[in-house]
Amino acid sequence: MKRAKWGFFLRILLPVLCFVWIGSGRVDGQTEDPSLLPRILDRAAGYCERLKGMALNFVCLETIKEAESSFVWTKANQLYPGSKVLTLKEAKELKATDSRNKRFVYDFQLIKKGDEFTERRILLEEDGKKKKVENATLNTRRASAKFLVFGPVGFLSGSWQPLFKYEILGTEKEGKATAWVIKASPIERREENYYYGKIWIDQADYSVLKIEWEPLAKPDVSAELQIPEGVDRRWTWIVTYDVEKNGIRFPGRQTIQEEYITTNGKSHSKYLAEYRFDHFKFFTVERAIVIK
Repeated sequence: MKRAKWGFFLRILLPVLCFVWIGSGRVDGQTEDPSLLPRILDRAAGYCERLKGMALNFVCLETIKEAESSFVWTKANQLYPGSKVLTLKEAKELKATDSRNKRFVYDFQLIKKGDEFTERRILLEEDGKKKKVENATLNTRRASAKFLVFGPVGFLSGSWQPLFKYEILGTEKEGKATAWVIKASPIERREENYYYGKIWIDQADYSVLKIEWEPLAKPDVSAELQIPEGVDRRWTWIVTYDVEKNGIRFPGRQTIQEEYITTNGKSHSKYLAEYRFDHFKFFTVERAIVIK
């Protein structure tokens, strides 16, 4: 599939929160072996090409825990509504005023046949109550993502690599595997694939074990809370590919979080969504047959 078509696909993979993507590219970084990084990128691109060429059909159980808090700034035990703009000197600390916790369980199916992608969900449970809602939409409040299995494509496929520069950050254990940790940085601003990313690549087979996205463009601040200058607003999005079938890795976990870091170093979780994918049943994970 050409980059233009996968560019459209990558746009719909993004979370609804307006995270913005990264892709793959120019070789940077210092290593004792200058051929190591090009070799890693070449083998990882091969993995992405296998992934793009696979016919897929599987189901799994998708469990989502979602927590969101409301805050107000405090000063000398006084509360300031979110609509009041405060200076950094005025805003001393955050106080949680409300929290919302949700839990969803879906029967999830992904089908890829040729260039066609389909995701389907059946809502099985909401906040402990049994349900049976066919063709359900994802009910998370603020975040969702589509086609996570293809996350590595936007970073490491050959067609996207010229749009990024890379460096090797080191090696780490990820589960039972030893991985190279690669940093990908976009070379120029664009509408799609505009993330920094850390990518854990299996040293044994060059498959992708984990991706951590860092958005360069952050979502707009909600009207609920004006953030004073100097207070850090941090977003993290991590997907762990710890389910393997026929040489292809599937997402087992996903975490999306928004935090406020105040000047005293305290972290306050504004939003946290934790996804777990398990009880996989694979019907098709094989190279698509091309008839010429």
